[in-house]
Amino acid sequence: MHESPTLSWREVINKHSSVMLDELAVTLDSAFEAERNRSAEAERARAEAERARDAETERIRAEAERARDAETERIRAEAERARSAEQTERVRLATAESLNQMLRRLRQATSDTEVFELLAEAAAAYAERLVVLTTENNQDEETEARAVARRGIGEGDLTFPTSEAAAVASVLETGDPVTALASQAEISQALSGAFGDRQSKVYLFPLVARQDVVAVLIASGNVSAAVLELLCGAAGLKLETLRQAPALRPLPAPEPIRIEPRAVPATTAAPERRTWNDLSPEDQKLHLQAQRMARVKVAELRLYHADRMRDGLGSGDVYGALRAEIDAARNAFLQAFLSKSSTMVDYLHLELLRSIAHDDDRLLGEDYPGPMV
Repeated sequence: MHESPTLSWREVINKHSSVMLDELAVTLDSAFEAERNRSAEAERARAEAERARDAETERIRAEAERARDAETERIRAEAERARSAEQTERVRLATAESLNQMLRRLRQATSDTEVFELLAEAAAAYAERLVVLTTENNQDEETEARAVARRGIGEGDLTFPTSEAAAVASVLETGDPVTALASQAEISQALSGAFGDRQSKVYLFPLVARQDVVAVLIASGNVSAAVLELLCGAAGLKLETLRQAPALRPLPAPEPIRIEPRAVPATTAAPERRTWNDLSPEDQKLHLQAQRMARVKVAELRLYHADRMRDGLGSGDVYGALRAEIDAARNAFLQAFLSKSSTMVDYLHLELLRSIAHDDDRLLGEDYPGPMV
């Protein structure tokens, strides 16, 4: 029987050393692999954290930019609104000053011709082309319209029968503003050629004095209708004043003015009725001043509160629509004239009745307190 050789102690040690080295190598390889995996995982975690941090930083930056842009836009919008409001206010003040200057010059006008020229000058800022027409009867008793002032159109003859201009005839008949085409049928051949484009719109505004249309303003091209209507109303009031009292005579009446004391005791004899010629020169002067003040106060009501006045006329309650303004005018008239003369007449009441209520006291309203004397 063959027996395996006996290993020497050196061979046993070598064999065990080899096995231990192999196991150590495997252990070290495992440790190295685990460390590499741990390092890789840590690197991935670090990279992920860095990406998350970068994403958060980008989000915060984007939000900050959006907030900054929104705030910039808000500030820009507010600045734009402020500039727009400032510009609007400047335009409003300039317009108001321009109209105020025109009204001042109108008050100083002494003739119809001067009024028409002032109207054309002021209206030129609110229309590119305009003409002021008056009417008169020719030899054939036909009503003709004639240009007395113009801006932005030629200097040719602008005289034509009103029967050839339907829009002009309508304004003269009704006393209301009219909008029409610049055609021959509407404003005549002469005016149609002067205004150019016959398909463009023209605006016609009456100048009314003592309830009669004494002139017509025709305008086209970037027209500010509300302003032109206001200017025509002011010019009409001035024309009415020129026709009313050119020589500072008392207001016309169907019979002599009767002036009585405000109140007398029942036992006192009735006072003798007095006429204009019975007044002293000082009283006559005071009466004329009172008449002028009454006309001015009522003209201001018609000029500055036209919309409310029309509403009051429509509802039959002018006093209700203009209570504060009428009360202020009555108080001013009372302080200036009624308190200073026992012969004074309530001209303010007479002017309200004539110029606004058209001699129908019912239009003043049930609450109107009536004449002060």
